[in-house]
Amino acid sequence: MKEFILQDDFDLSKASIDYKQELNPEQLNVVLNGDGACLVLAGAGSGKTRTITYRVAYLLERGVSPESILLVTFTNKAAKEMLSRVEGLLGRYPTGLWGGTFHSIANRLLRIYGSQLGYSSNFTILDSEDSKSLIKVCIKALNVDTTSRRFPSPAKVHAMISYVQNSGRVMSDVIESKYSSFLEIAPIIERIAELYAQRKRQADAMDFDDLLLKLRELLYHHEGVRQKLAHQFEYVLVDEYQDTNVVQAEIIRQLASEHGNVLVVGDDAQSIYSFRAAEIRNILGFPQTYADTKTFRLTTNYRSSPEILAVANSSITKNRDQFKKELTAVRSSLERPSLVPASNASQEAQFIAQKILTLREDGMPLSEIAVLFRAAFHSQTLEFELMKRDIPYEYRGGLKFFERAHVKDIVSHLRIRQNAKDEVAWMRILGLLNGVGLTSAEAMASQFKGYESLSEILNGNSKIPKRAQAGWEGSA
Repeated sequence: MKEFILQDDFDLSKASIDYKQELNPEQLNVVLNGDGACLVLAGAGSGKTRTITYRVAYLLERGVSPESILLVTFTNKAAKEMLSRVEGLLGRYPTGLWGGTFHSIANRLLRIYGSQLGYSSNFTILDSEDSKSLIKVCIKALNVDTTSRRFPSPAKVHAMISYVQNSGRVMSDVIESKYSSFLEIAPIIERIAELYAQRKRQADAMDFDDLLLKLRELLYHHEGVRQKLAHQFEYVLVDEYQDTNVVQAEIIRQLASEHGNVLVVGDDAQSIYSFRAAEIRNILGFPQTYADTKTFRLTTNYRSSPEILAVANSSITKNRDQFKKELTAVRSSLERPSLVPASNASQEAQFIAQKILTLREDGMPLSEIAVLFRAAFHSQTLEFELMKRDIPYEYRGGLKFFERAHVKDIVSHLRIRQNAKDEVAWMRILGLLNGVGLTSAEAMASQFKGYESLSEILNGNSKIPKRAQAGWEGSA
């Protein structure tokens, strides 16, 4: 095994990288002085990935063992990209360095130490579909009547359980604040959650949230393991810290508890994952959590024009809780952003659609035009307008409004009112009925094509298979 000797008086002139040439002064300050508890406030487009990459390379050049460095990123792709850049800088891959998401790191550690919690090293990880299927089994096992009242889908129940686990709050509080329409059945949902946890344990399985919870449990209740890991990870670096939840923040605190070298990078102005229980107070309260915190600011923006930054800086100043910073642009001046007040969502959608048509007429390809939304449901009015004007579009990050299951269900009902022979629409509608499988749906839809009107079908002239009659009568 190669021996690594830490050089506290590392001579930059002997480094294989010209750090002073390749980094701006703010980035260089982080790379050279990032020992201890460090909070790096990295504004948008300020080169945070570059800064983290060079910091890792600098530690390795100083003689820090790769096995002693823990790099936690928001995606595994980001970790691979950073480590690939380190390889490009040093000419060798940092074999042994721990890099990845919280979940991937937790998975690796629990494969090694999970026996302390009663899990085998071959425990199963449930994906979201597995979790929803198991919750469905739990609902059935508890004989929950999901038909007599509005009851959340297995996916919604899973979302509730997930939020509880990631936020550290109790189920009743979460339901009251985020899912108030289900408050009356909170005790039932709690029972489902309890059985879900039991079934996972019995199956030697964890879902993605369990990976974090069980690692935290391991670190809190098995001192020997905590000491060993905290001693191993001499340097802990965390990207996108503004998007961490309370469980993740506690894991970092435990892993950095021996050496105290924890460098977190983030931007309180870019916290967008509160719906996943991300806790903005993790970054805002970092100086209070870690004594003698050094705070760095990356404020040189390489991405946007001065005009765009002026709008962003002006908007961000309105935040009540924030770290004060102002981004400075490197790029040349461009067109000023426009603010267009609209009376309502419909007027807004009409303006955007007309602007798109104007840009297309001026020669701009539609593929170079993007519309951003704060939340997915805000797209609906614009999608109606785009369809009305026959403007083709792609929807990123989900399904188009008219491709969503519940919307297609409703549209199918509207289609058969207009055309009772619409076999495709009938297939979808019939598939929603109790006692109607694929074969029955095909037979019934084929039969309906022989009728001239919807009233003929609904007035009992059609032949309905016996097992499907209850569902058919209930819907007709």
